[in-house]
Amino acid sequence: MENELEKTANVENTETKTPNTAELDKRIKQLEAENEKLKQSVTNASADASKYKKQLQERMTEEEKANAEREAASAAMQQELELLRKERNVANHKAQLTAIGFEAALAQATAEAIDAGDTAKLFDGIRKFIESHDKELRAKSLIGNPIISGGKADKTMSKDEFEKMGYKERVKLYNENPELYKEMTKTS
Repeated sequence: MENELEKTANVENTETKTPNTAELDKRIKQLEAENEKLKQSVTNASADASKYKKQLQERMTEEEKANAEREAASAAMQQELELLRKERNVANHKAQLTAIGFEAALAQATAEAIDAGDTAKLFDGIRKFIESHDKELRAKSLIGNPIISGGKADKTMSKDEFEKMGYKERVKLYNENPELYKEMTKTS
């Protein structure tokens, strides 16, 4: 009996181990359908990932553009601030130089040289100021002061020389040496 049971068990095992082809075809079709669904899921996921990646890149580009615009605006404001500071410094230097006596154009050029740190132009401006200031002082000192001619201080003039003098020369003698003029006109 044992033998028959083993045979029956072996027959059943072989029957269960070898399913029929119809069942296998059915199972293959199920697996292929599942495989197609998985492939479609992967394709959809890839498309979604690509879409999100593209949106992220667009956002990053917009953010980068916004950052670049902010940096450009900041740089422009910084340049404007530097320009305003320079103009203020030049204006302050010019005001001080004008108060000393510099002419406006020379004061402007010298103030710009001070702000730029250009010592050659600074000293050139100072030299020009001193020269013009000296000329001005000389001109002012000569106003109202007669030019004294060289020679003896107690120069005498003969009566003939006085009589040969014209009106303008006599006025000049009167202004320069009133005592000699009175002496020459007394004896006339």
